[in-house]
Amino acid sequence: MDITNLALFQVMKAKMGYLSQRQAILAQNVANADTPGYRARDVEAPDFKKLAMSYGGSGSNNLAMARTSRGHIVAPLMSTGQFADIKRRNTDELNPNDNNVSTEEEMAKIAENQAEYNKVTSLYSKTIALLTTAVGRPSGS
Repeated sequence: MDITNLALFQVMKAKMGYLSQRQAILAQNVANADTPGYRARDVEAPDFKKLAMSYGGSGSNNLAMARTSRGHIVAPLMSTGQFADIKRRNTDELNPNDNNVSTEEEMAKIAENQAEYNKVTSLYSKTIALLTTAVGRPSGS
């Protein structure tokens, strides 16, 4: 069994995909900070709670346990495709060249996005270590 196919890992994979795409969009905003008429963009965050709930069954607050018979209920695979790219409406200022990119705001968002990505990757590696220890293989070997 490939443990990365578990619902928990699929949700973390989707979150990392979203954060990676968002980082690229925020970097484009910084790169176009002096482009006349450029409008800052962002990536619309999917509802990760709803996504996790879809793996856990209807009305459940917990993710479903894996079943061990051939009558398994197979969770749909999570698409890691493009997330909705949106133009940001809530910028505070327009530059003289009709550009609404604030480098300070973009850098703050990039730092926040990176911290979130680091949290998810840490959770991912700690979960792998916990599962390998649970099945009798100490992590690191």
